[in-house]
Amino acid sequence: MTRLPVISGMRALLVFSAVLMALIFGVYRAFALPTEIEEQVTVFNYEHKGEFDYLAYLKASYLFGDIPLEATETSPINPPANPKYPIEIIERIDFNFSYRFVADKPVKGISEQVEVKAVLDKPEIGREEVILVPVTTQTEDFTVNFSLDVNELALSSTTTIEANVYATVETDTGPVFESFTQKLTIRSRGPLLEVDKELGSTQRASLGELNYEQIGGFDYSVRLKPDSPFGAITLNPPSTIPPESPALPSSKTVGPGETLFLELFDRMDMTFSYHFESDWPLRQIAEEVEINAVLGDRSVWSKTFALVPPTEKNGDFSVTFSLDSDHLSHFMDVFKAIITETRASGARSLTIEANVHTIAQTGYGPIDEEFSHSLSTTLDSDTLVWEGELVDSKAGTIELSRMIPNPNKFVGLSIGQARNLFATIMGIVFILFLYSLVMNVWFKPEKPPRIEEEALRARRKHKGVIVDVQEVPEAKAKEMVIQLNSLDELIKAADNLLKPVLHKAEAQRHTYCVIDGSTRYEYISEA
Repeated sequence: MTRLPVISGMRALLVFSAVLMALIFGVYRAFALPTEIEEQVTVFNYEHKGEFDYLAYLKASYLFGDIPLEATETSPINPPANPKYPIEIIERIDFNFSYRFVADKPVKGISEQVEVKAVLDKPEIGREEVILVPVTTQTEDFTVNFSLDVNELALSSTTTIEANVYATVETDTGPVFESFTQKLTIRSRGPLLEVDKELGSTQRASLGELNYEQIGGFDYSVRLKPDSPFGAITLNPPSTIPPESPALPSSKTVGPGETLFLELFDRMDMTFSYHFESDWPLRQIAEEVEINAVLGDRSVWSKTFALVPPTEKNGDFSVTFSLDSDHLSHFMDVFKAIITETRASGARSLTIEANVHTIAQTGYGPIDEEFSHSLSTTLDSDTLVWEGELVDSKAGTIELSRMIPNPNKFVGLSIGQARNLFATIMGIVFILFLYSLVMNVWFKPEKPPRIEEEALRARRKHKGVIVDVQEVPEAKAKEMVIQLNSLDELIKAADNLLKPVLHKAEAQRHTYCVIDGSTRYEYISEA
């Protein structure tokens, strides 16, 4: 019976199986990808636009030619004189001395020792020292009272009152020792007593992380005699602060980009304008606007003051509001109060913030958004410098979804092409796989005989020892033939004798022999 040839046998079947598995995976991946995907399409564009503008009015100044040079001098032409009192009508003078210790951090406790004395310079007697308040222990802030005889003051050309304070401050890191001295001079000018106008002083110092101030001051009251021309009245020291003259307005105004000096600032008129723009008409639009002054840094603390309360508008609009020097003074007081409470540091930041809430109806759906625009400055410098853009905008869109062909590629092909290609190739390979499987099952070659398999194994294993011959030499008469039971024994004998193995192949018989002189070693394998 003639056998049909098997194309590649078992090897071809394995190759077709591997290729088919790969193609099945490729088809799965190709059909797992969608042919269409969802895409967001912009159908409506719009934009919020905000703009700040301002005009600042200044106080009159020499800088801009509003007042003459003489009026700008920092010290007055006639300095304040020391107060004087007639000796003859004075009944008594009562004094007091006050002391305060102010630290930038809390302390555990403060105790003080205070002593007040007077040194009288009498021309006929000489210097005389009088203890007005003996050494006394005090705690925290305190005030001590004392008095001097008017006649003694009249006999002294110069009387110096000296208050000495020795403070002990308890802190977390240990005690702090400090001293403070305050003096007050009284002069006898004929019938008058002249009292120094400087009644107080401040002494600043620091130790480690503690910063502190010692503040001391004298005060007094002069009681006149009942028979004086003014009656029994009490006179107090006059104020040494000269009254401020009202600030006159300047003809100079300052707009954006110009230098604005804080000391010359009188008021500022500010305008915020808003415009909503879109590429398609709107059915209706409504806004709510509010403008606030925000103090501080929002990351640490902030305090908000309304400049324009929430106000409803329709369409484009402008709102006007003002800032004046009273606003800035109030803001500075707020900063001082909060910094004293919190001990927080940082710049005194002022932000003008406009917030607009816009609601509009379009053909593609509603718009409901917030728009914020701000300008910032600090109140720590000598000028007001506004940071931030005067004009700001914020764009927005309305998007809709639609299905489009999937633009992604699979092995360089579109999804549809990849699906068709992989399905076609998989069909062809599947047919070839079935053909190979049938050929291996129905036309499987017969297994070779045992002696043929043995001969093949021996030839592979002992390639350099076995020699194929057409005929094995005839055994001689005197030659001894030794029959062996296995081919391995014959191969071992050939190795020991260093002789080749002669092999003769016949249809049902294979003869192997090794000839060594008159001895023949032989192994015969038969079917």
